[in-house]
Amino acid sequence: MATAESSTPAGIERTIRLDRLSMVFGVTIGLSALLLFTVEPLVGRLALPVFGGTPGVWTATLAFFQAVLLLGYLYAHLVLRRGLRAAARIHAGVALFGGVAALVAMNVSVADLPLDRLPDVVGVLVLLAAVVGLPAFLLSATTPLLSAWFATTTRRDPYWLYALSNAGSFVGLLAYPFLVEPALGLAAQRTLWTAAVVLLAALLMVAALVATRAGPAGGAASESTAVVRSPLDHPGLRRGRWLLLAAVPAGLLSAVTNVIATDVVSAPLLWVGPLAIYLATFVVAFSPRAGRAARLAVGLAPAAVTLLWVPTASVGGWPIVPLVALEWLCLGVVGVALHGRLAADRPPADRLTDYYLVLSAGGVLGGAFVGIVAPSVFPGIWELPILLVGGLAALAWSGGPLVPSMPDEPGPNPGFAFDPRPLLRGAPARLAPYLAVAFVLALVLVGGRSLAGEAVVRWLLIGALVLLGGGQPWFLTASTALVLLLATLVLPDPALLRARSFFGVTEVLQPAGLDRTVLMNGTTVHGAQWIDPVRRDEPVGYYTRSGPLGDVFGALDALRPNARSIGVVGLGAGGIAAYERPLDAMTFYEIDPVVVAVAADPRYFTYLADAPNRPAVVLGDARRSLAAVPPATHDVLVLDAFSSDAIPAHLLTVEAIADDARVLRPDGLLVVHVSNRYYGLTPAVAAAAAPIGMTVLDRTYDPNASELDAGASPSEWIVATRDPAVIRHLANDGWTGLAPTVRPLTDDHPDLLRFLRP
Repeated sequence: MATAESSTPAGIERTIRLDRLSMVFGVTIGLSALLLFTVEPLVGRLALPVFGGTPGVWTATLAFFQAVLLLGYLYAHLVLRRGLRAAARIHAGVALFGGVAALVAMNVSVADLPLDRLPDVVGVLVLLAAVVGLPAFLLSATTPLLSAWFATTTRRDPYWLYALSNAGSFVGLLAYPFLVEPALGLAAQRTLWTAAVVLLAALLMVAALVATRAGPAGGAASESTAVVRSPLDHPGLRRGRWLLLAAVPAGLLSAVTNVIATDVVSAPLLWVGPLAIYLATFVVAFSPRAGRAARLAVGLAPAAVTLLWVPTASVGGWPIVPLVALEWLCLGVVGVALHGRLAADRPPADRLTDYYLVLSAGGVLGGAFVGIVAPSVFPGIWELPILLVGGLAALAWSGGPLVPSMPDEPGPNPGFAFDPRPLLRGAPARLAPYLAVAFVLALVLVGGRSLAGEAVVRWLLIGALVLLGGGQPWFLTASTALVLLLATLVLPDPALLRARSFFGVTEVLQPAGLDRTVLMNGTTVHGAQWIDPVRRDEPVGYYTRSGPLGDVFGALDALRPNARSIGVVGLGAGGIAAYERPLDAMTFYEIDPVVVAVAADPRYFTYLADAPNRPAVVLGDARRSLAAVPPATHDVLVLDAFSSDAIPAHLLTVEAIADDARVLRPDGLLVVHVSNRYYGLTPAVAAAAAPIGMTVLDRTYDPNASELDAGASPSEWIVATRDPAVIRHLANDGWTGLAPTVRPLTDDHPDLLRFLRP
């Protein structure tokens, strides 16, 4: 019902004016958020090929944008101290400068940036700053600045604009993999985004003019009705709670993305899924009716946290669909719970920029912890357990039980020194959702004979016991910490070496009962060697002589008895060096310095040391390293490059295969290892090799029982060549021809996800 004041001509005019202000500010904020989170996967995609396609590129990208967001919020906080009109004039100038910067940045060539001598993380940050830094800063400052202008000029609650901003970000993220990436190449994407930033700069100048003309409104600013008064409401402690409640979800975003991307692929769809969920939790938490959803999420949070750590001990054996579904669902629940507590404790509008500044600082801390600190400090994936415990601690600190209390509970029994009933309080509410999901997981993994089935059941039972006694928030936090400490540091097989780099975690293991030393990257075997000195120069695993690679070198031995030049992309343990002959020259191209150090150390593997001619090792991304190799250098080039089980898509494009063919002699062989749990890559390689006139053959190797006992592993390999003699020889060994049937990958459009196995 309209008030008497609002029914008067002056009241109607004021309502219209406020609605216009809301529209101007709302449209500008929504567009800026959409553009900011559309460019995030775009520039991540640009950076991937430069750094070998590793998932670390995306976590570094997240950390970069969180840092830019902090700078934008800090700028807004400082410039607003100069008053409304001064802030509007300053930002109009910044908007003009940002639009020009976007036009300049569009012409920056990633390939021309001097990144080779920089540490990998620093190189990613420099690349992102050069390509998108200033425009991203402009976009980041928009939400806090315009929200403050709205509060000052209307005296209305501005926090709905924060929900709108995150909704715009959410739409932009989902638009990228489903609309933008399938339809446009990277060059067209950059052009379209730049044009949109220029449009936004114009809108910002209009918004600054509108804010200046409107001026400050009279009356008192409305204060949020959702503010929670904590007993520990000291300003410093309150900011500390905000910081922790913001940092943990931001860190979990990066950590969960790493869990998925390391074993599948670093691609926008799998990047933006967790980020879109993260943003959606902000939308839910800051919406006008967020209370019920937040309370429900807080009640489900203990189960969600527990389910998030269940896959960590066996992620390599999980099918992709249940793994992604579980990680994304639980990330959403924990995010709504933490952001709901954060939204409920928001201050009055006059402290808006201070609040947003602390939130963005928390985002930077969480993202930097996973993307920058963890790879440099931790030898293993320790950040996810730490963040999960941090999430429970944040909920415990921010007040209230994690589940509803049971009604009419009797008092403690004085006959016992220890009363377990407080620990069991609310157990049905904690266990019911957990057991429901656990039952489905057990059916899918055990029923589907997944490699992870038995391990998952054991960890699900441990999780149920932790939740059973989790009636006290701090005790649940401590017991979860204890279990994860044991799972992370005590229970894993002892490693001869465990080291971490920007490209993942590398381990050297000698599992009990196995007569081989095994090299692991992430959750995938990247090589092995017999411990027995008599057998140690015999290739095993994917490289066994009874398998496809043995066929290839057998054909070469028969048809080309003279000296050969062999190039290998991906070093692993160096097992392919077992095929080198005294007259051969072999060169490995490897991006991870940790892998190079391990393969070259005879304490772990001796393939390189035992080779007739010590193979050369070229450190760096293979695509860029091969560009420096003279034409017609190699007789054979083997592509065996994986980061855990993820595929570096930039090595499978038409342009990449053409680069490979350039370094091959006219009758040379391109040999590609395409074994993968998640992708069917043979059509992509066949389509990429067809334009350069190479015949493509494929062999899938399924070793029999005796071959398995001899150390063989299932594998799939492709050979592309123009040599008729090699083609005939391999055909006699059971290789089959492949004709191109699909659109190939290209550098401008490397959409690998269409090859995802159903």
